[in-house]
Amino acid sequence: MTNDFDAQLSRTLSAATENIRRAVAASFTPAWKIQLAPHLLEGLAQAIAPLQPTLDRLDSMMPENWQGQRLPYKDMILLMQEGVPLAWVPPAGVIRQLLAAEDATERAEIIDDCRPEILDACTETLETVTDIRLTTQTALLAECVQMTERGMFNGAQALAANVWDTLFRGLAFGNSAWLTEKGWWSYKRIQERIPSFDVGKDSTIGQFRKAAVFLPFPATLEEFRRPQPVPHAFNRHATAHATGAVQYSAANAMTALMLASSVLREIDDQEYSLEFHA
Repeated sequence: MTNDFDAQLSRTLSAATENIRRAVAASFTPAWKIQLAPHLLEGLAQAIAPLQPTLDRLDSMMPENWQGQRLPYKDMILLMQEGVPLAWVPPAGVIRQLLAAEDATERAEIIDDCRPEILDACTETLETVTDIRLTTQTALLAECVQMTERGMFNGAQALAANVWDTLFRGLAFGNSAWLTEKGWWSYKRIQERIPSFDVGKDSTIGQFRKAAVFLPFPATLEEFRRPQPVPHAFNRHATAHATGAVQYSAANAMTALMLASSVLREIDDQEYSLEFHA
């Protein structure tokens, strides 16, 4: 799949719209009643039927762990903005558990408890990557999976965080609009330029799809300074500069691995421009 998501979606929707309009016009009388007659209900079903291939096509454009799952995207957006990656990994069953959790502490416990399922999903996701530009980073994340399976959470968190950092630096240098006016790197600039989505605005499904993998970035890129406490949730700055029992945990190792696996698979799927300096 290429990254012209909106164009693909527009073509798919346009192809179905005229057939649906004609079916509706032929099936319904101008005056609606509260109780629809059986033949009108049948007409409605016939009118909606041409939309199903479009909905199937739209579903196929989503990350594989969302396809066919009827997940509540609005709730997922809020969770991703909290810093929890949901695109490509983890499995849909784990997503539902995370959405049902009461708070961030309970979500961290779920991530830790569901470690085997999440690791299997990360492995399957990494195995589907075909972009040769990502070969080294894919291998490094496979090492993170192996370390996590052996209980080496600290090493897995540090390596996964650095792979994630390398990946979105590569994205930034491959997309000049993400860089400063002088063509250099800035975390602040990245946060301002990466795709985003506001549930309170009239945004399109295409905008949501483009932004999905990047929604956790702002929360995980937040910097903290003394005397601010070290964050408990996964945080790039804390992982690099506050190595200790607060930031380093099994749940944060898993979150870092999911983040890196998610963005790596998205780069592969959407064929993003990429320029590594590694």
